[in-house]
Amino acid sequence: MKTRASSRWFFAKIDAIRAEAGHDAKKLEALSQDPTVEREARELFPEDPDLFAQLKTAIELELPLARRGIFLVDGPPTDEQVAELKQINREALRFLKKS
Repeated sequence: MKTRASSRWFFAKIDAIRAEAGHDAKKLEALSQDPTVEREARELFPEDPDLFAQLKTAIELELPLARRGIFLVDGPPTDEQVAELKQINREALRFLKKS
């Protein structure tokens, strides 16, 4: 993000995408790849060609959480959700060590 305007657009667009997707991980993923959003970024901020890629990456980083039912539209993960994710990770590591 090269300007204040592009930064404001970036964060507003992330909020809008989260709100539109709601609690639907597949919709969140589809919206992160929407060509109309890419066009909008390129038209509004031609001096910032990486803006859409940054937006797409930010949303894609949320997808693993969304697939586990944790949606940042609700705010940060709760302590219980974090504990569950840690348990899942511990189990996955144990499985990998056995293989």
